[in-house]
Amino acid sequence: MLRTRCPNDNHGRAVVTVRFCPNCGMVVNESILAKNCPLETHARRRRGRNAYCVDCGQGLLQEGSGR
Repeated sequence: MLRTRCPNDNHGRAVVTVRFCPNCGMVVNESILAKNCPLETHARRRRGRNAYCVDCGQGLLQEGSGR
């Protein structure tokens, strides 16, 4: 089964400054180490409308959020 391509531009860039894509959660730069993020960081990223944390890859959306 084919996956649809993520609309985030990080997948096609030569220089990516984050480890994970904020839209789909896939690794876009393997040379950056994953981090353990505090809850405050995840809250800030949710307010920024990210579906995934760019530092640790954890899903940020709540079940039933409508997204």
